[in-house]
Amino acid sequence: MNETFVGNNLEETAYHEAGHVVVAAALGLELRIRGITIYEVSSDVMDGLACYWDDETDWEKNLQALLGGQIAQWRKFPETNLVDGSRPDRENFTEKARQHFAGSSPSDVWARVRDKVHALFDVAPHWSAVIEIADTLITAPWADETEHPFAKRKKHLDGAALVAILAAHGISARLR
Repeated sequence: MNETFVGNNLEETAYHEAGHVVVAAALGLELRIRGITIYEVSSDVMDGLACYWDDETDWEKNLQALLGGQIAQWRKFPETNLVDGSRPDRENFTEKARQHFAGSSPSDVWARVRDKVHALFDVAPHWSAVIEIADTLITAPWADETEHPFAKRKKHLDGAALVAILAAHGISARLR
């Protein structure tokens, strides 16, 4: 069986995953030791995973971190394909908005959260941290992949490395 994948390239995926992490850290959400992994699932098509989340926090913070990936990707690459590469994030956002903001439509929550994330990235230390994390991921060596069902190799940046980069930009981050 020959799989066909549609998604984003390495650079777009690196900015996307970096955006999640920077927003999460800036809002005080805990990062995970696993950090960020980018998987090469086919020629110039990546799948990424940024490890953060906090079920016990203000849900708007989680939604801001979730949307931070798309906004960082779009900010760096305005012509990017956000439709395919961000589908899981969009679906998760809609589900969580419906669960935790019953009095508002998901599109209203999206607009409010979007504006907050844009404002966060307008602050130089936050955007410069996105750039450094993304560049570090892009230039990281490829490693043989064994944990993704379709990927042949991966790039990885662990949580400790993320905390160090964020600290260099004045952003305090915690690992769990």
